[in-house]
Amino acid sequence: MKRLIYLPIVLSILAFAACSSKVATITEEDVEELRVDYNKGNLETIENMMAIYTDPTQPIETRIAVLQAMAETKHPDAMKIIHDFMAQGVGLNYGLLTATASALTANPTPENVEAMVNGLISAQRKYIEFRTAVMAKLETTNITLQVEQLLNVYQTEKENYALMQESLTRVLGSAENDKVVPILINIAKDRSVSVTVRSLALEILGKKQHPLVTKTFIEMLGNPESQQQIKDFALQAIGDIKQADVILALLETFNAGKDEYFQMTEILTRALGNFSDPVVVPTLVEITQSAEFPLKTRKDALVALTKFNDPEIFKQLLPMMENPRNYVLFDEMTAMASALGDAEAFNKLRQKAFEAQRKAMVTP
Repeated sequence: MKRLIYLPIVLSILAFAACSSKVATITEEDVEELRVDYNKGNLETIENMMAIYTDPTQPIETRIAVLQAMAETKHPDAMKIIHDFMAQGVGLNYGLLTATASALTANPTPENVEAMVNGLISAQRKYIEFRTAVMAKLETTNITLQVEQLLNVYQTEKENYALMQESLTRVLGSAENDKVVPILINIAKDRSVSVTVRSLALEILGKKQHPLVTKTFIEMLGNPESQQQIKDFALQAIGDIKQADVILALLETFNAGKDEYFQMTEILTRALGNFSDPVVVPTLVEITQSAEFPLKTRKDALVALTKFNDPEIFKQLLPMMENPRNYVLFDEMTAMASALGDAEAFNKLRQKAFEAQRKAMVTP
């Protein structure tokens, strides 16, 4: 590293500091002057910026400001300093490391991505070394009164590990490369991984168009140990699944646990509404006709059936309108008749509505 070639204002600060036997403190205003000077063509100021950035005695705000100024220049020496700082986890100043990662993300070359990954590994290794050293020291002390604190450490480590798994799963999910699909499948099947992370892996897989995904879901549906996991996933993300066979298999599988089943069916019904395949019609008709399901779910199913614009579906549903309890579906049935554009359908619906009213008056 070359010696600093300070600007007049920086020189004045250093001169004052030398007289007072103190380390010069560079301010954000000083950094701004360096940035402006560089943009005016004084390229030597990049040396000043790099020195300030790597100086651990400078305020963190100043170092972040100079980091941002350096990143703007895209000067090769400056980018090398930023790259090395990240890759080596220098100083483990997480605020500065996070800002450095942001600067590298703005220029996501393979080298910079590798630097960020290496930075994670380096920072984790240094933390583990620190943790191990502290724990070794604790072994030589009387920790009777610190048991609760140590249990907190244990719980924190578990939570940190779970968060790491979750973050890693999300990163894998953001990758468009199909190579990540088998990895996500392994995470979803690994019973040693937390349910939250496994469900997240399933959620991400549900959004990927890959033949292995459908095959995996069907296999897991046949495994009792996996059904609860699939259920948790489906409750959160079934609306994003595009494979009709997966949705239909889910619908048949989760006919247990009334409250959960109703909640599941509501989500599945909305998802089924996105399909034009007639194979889903019987299921939607059954949901619409059954008074066991919540009203909202039945209405969703009826709206989904309307999209098929099929007179036979209307005829199949019409008899249920004689029941006064089903009058709550009159508006949706009217919308279906309107979509058909059939005046006779309207007349038949009115007749059923009158019959329902008559039954309601005579029923005690």
